[in-house]
Amino acid sequence: MIEVNNLKKTWRRRGKTVGLLGASFTVPTGQIVGVLGDNGAGKTTLLRTMAGLLPAGGGTALFDGRPAACQYERLSFLTGEGSYYPSMTVGEYGAFLADLHPAFDAGRYRAFLDFFKLEEGDRIARLSTGQKARVELAAGFAKRVDYYLMDEPFLGKDAFTRKDVLKLMSGVLRGGETILLTTHYLDDVEHFLDRVLVLHGGVIADDFLMEDLQQSGETLLERLGRTCGWDPGHYLQFDPKGEE
Repeated sequence: MIEVNNLKKTWRRRGKTVGLLGASFTVPTGQIVGVLGDNGAGKTTLLRTMAGLLPAGGGTALFDGRPAACQYERLSFLTGEGSYYPSMTVGEYGAFLADLHPAFDAGRYRAFLDFFKLEEGDRIARLSTGQKARVELAAGFAKRVDYYLMDEPFLGKDAFTRKDVLKLMSGVLRGGETILLTTHYLDDVEHFLDRVLVLHGGVIADDFLMEDLQQSGETLLERLGRTCGWDPGHYLQFDPKGEE
């Protein structure tokens, strides 16, 4: 179980306090949770602080009663930005992770590489943005862990690859893993998620089960837009001539 209690990570920008202003929630074991919201809402900050990659400015994030730093072998953090070393080849990166992470499965990593049509001799720096994102996914899911924290895992992937990745994720999970993921590709993930946390203005602005949302008849985009104060007709106020 994940227990987050008033977790904070803030900084000053243009005289205002921004970032993660305070988040509290619990996630039972085995739940797949989307952390959604508008740009700058604090989604990446939340996941990085939970994973111990950023020092918290207050509050706690516990995985089965202990912080991430005390049980590194049970967590995998995946980011669309990539945590690899560009100078390495794909194979060298796998060997590096095998030495570094106790839960890394080299055979599973190679299976992901084959699926993504990546060669172990490929130099990461020379790969396309989409190929680099596939390397990150292969590395992240080659770790057989209990908790996956995924920050924009579909960045740089086309629609077909995103669907393949979701199917692949569903196929390799044992059922007891807990996943938190941020993404802007709502249509792709809405049938994959069990629950959604909506971050807006640095706080949890909404928290609901996808089953309840489906029964309400509201779409995920509509619910998200309503929570974040999106006005679908706002564009009509734009004056291309800049006239007063």
